[in-house]
Amino acid sequence: MDNENNKNVLDRKNTEDLKGRKANKKNIMVVIGVFLLLAIIAAVFIGYLYMGKSDYEKGANYLKDKNFTAALYEFQKVDPDNKNFSNAQSKINYINGLLAFNDGKNPEAVVFLSKVRTDDEYYHDAMLMLEKLNEASIGNDLQSQIDQLKNKKDTVIIKKEYTGTPKKEKEPIDPTKQADLEISRKYVTDVSNSISRFESVYQSARTAPLNTKSDFGKSMESVNKEFNSIKYSAQNKDAGVLDLKRLTGEWMSKRIAFIRQLITEKSVSETNESRPLKEDGDRLYAAMMNQMKKVKKSM
Repeated sequence: MDNENNKNVLDRKNTEDLKGRKANKKNIMVVIGVFLLLAIIAAVFIGYLYMGKSDYEKGANYLKDKNFTAALYEFQKVDPDNKNFSNAQSKINYINGLLAFNDGKNPEAVVFLSKVRTDDEYYHDAMLMLEKLNEASIGNDLQSQIDQLKNKKDTVIIKKEYTGTPKKEKEPIDPTKQADLEISRKYVTDVSNSISRFESVYQSARTAPLNTKSDFGKSMESVNKEFNSIKYSAQNKDAGVLDLKRLTGEWMSKRIAFIRQLITEKSVSETNESRPLKEDGDRLYAAMMNQMKKVKKSM
């Protein structure tokens, strides 16, 4: 009798355990179903968010989400005839300036951030970063001056006596020289714009996934072609400007070769094979920007 009672108790317990496991399994399936439903809703919402949007609007949304690579890709697709082209270029300069600022590439950051439009919603952020870069630059210059004073042993003051000799009148400006100077200035400005555009596309290509790298590579080649088409028609060409032209062409060629190598190797980031190309490009970039400063200062 006792054995039968014990058996009945065990049977009821096993039945209850089985029901409990089935209930738990059902609850787990319900939870999984809820998560899947939420995932589907999120995917639909994201699709709706970007569906029907223009390239500029997509880029603006990606920028708000801090998806800089995707934002750059969309802004680069904005056609020059589009009303938002200037705004897109401003956003590109802001993103590249921000990335350069975060990487400690101060000269590059200054170039990009100074081109952000005053009516851009990110203009204030760009100015804050420029102020920080300016403060850092002033601090470095001040320290350099202090170091020079420490190393300076004697200071000789030379007084010049006034002899009464009249100042020479300025020589008349040679029209040909003046015309060449204006042509050189315009050429340098055009080259500077090409450099900014090319660098912007290169930075996008450098960090882009493989499925979009080739698109950015073609854009780099397009900007390089435009640069080569810029004519320098001065009668007496400035040697410094010619050197700037040479460095710019070599720099663009190295950058294009670097991106092509990444595409060939199917690699998102630099490899042992592509690293020398990138390093050569970095070296040429520094030399080119230094030459740009010299040329502008001489004009």
